[in-house]
Amino acid sequence: MSEKMNSKDLRGPFTQPWFLVSAVIVGLILLLVVVYALLPPAGQSANPAPAQPVPTGTAQPSKDSEASICGLPTGDQRLPGLELRSTWELNGKTAVPTDPKEIGPGTASGEARTCFAHNPTGALYAAANFFGANIEQQGDVIVEKLIAKGQMRDKFLTDPMTFSPRDSAFSMQVGGFSIQSYASEEATVVLGGKTSEGAFFSVTVPMKWEEGDWKVVLENFAPLAQIDNLSSFIAWSGV
Repeated sequence: MSEKMNSKDLRGPFTQPWFLVSAVIVGLILLLVVVYALLPPAGQSANPAPAQPVPTGTAQPSKDSEASICGLPTGDQRLPGLELRSTWELNGKTAVPTDPKEIGPGTASGEARTCFAHNPTGALYAAANFFGANIEQQGDVIVEKLIAKGQMRDKFLTDPMTFSPRDSAFSMQVGGFSIQSYASEEATVVLGGKTSEGAFFSVTVPMKWEEGDWKVVLENFAPLAQIDNLSSFIAWSGV
C-alpha cells in the first residue's frame, strides 16, 4: 500500500540536512533523539510486532544494587498497568510525566530531567521524559546524564553535532505504553504516540539502571515505526 507524498509529508524534521548527515555517523542521532527519528511516508505502515501485554509479576532490585541518585524510594515493584494515573507537565511542547517525590524526575531544573525510582514505573517515566528531552538546547547535557555508558555515548561527547531548529509546528506526544521486559537492572519500554500531523508511531526504549538512575542504552535503540493505531498499548497521555 503506497501513496504519493504531498507537501505536508515533507514538513517537520525528517528532511532537515542534519538528519541526513546523522545517518552517516553510525545513525547516532537516529538512535539518540526519539523526537527526531524517521517515520515512513503517510499512507505507508511499517508496523512493528504488537507490544507485549503487561505481565503482572514483580522483580525486586538486588540487595547490592545502587540506591537512587537523589534518594527516591524503591517503591512498588509491580509493573504499571491500566491503573496508572500520572501528573503531566510540558517540557517544551511535549507532555512528560512527573512525580518528583516518588517516581521522578527528582532533578529537572534547567538541565536534563534525571533521577527516577528503581522500579518499573520509574523506568517508564525515564523513557517518557527522554522522549521529551530538548536536544536542541541541552544536547551535551542530555547525552552525559541520560545515556548509558558505551561507545555511542563516548563518540557523541567527543564529537558533538550542532542541530538545526526543527519545524516549530511539528510535535509528538506519548499516547500509550507497554513494558516488554523488566529486571532489576534493565528494562525495555515501548511508547506509542501521535504526531501533530496525525501519524501514529511506536518506539522501543531500552533502559539500564546505572549509577543510581535509569539510562537509555543507545546501542540497542531502534528508530520510530509508523503504526495504524494505539490499540496494542495501555492508554497513557498528558494531552
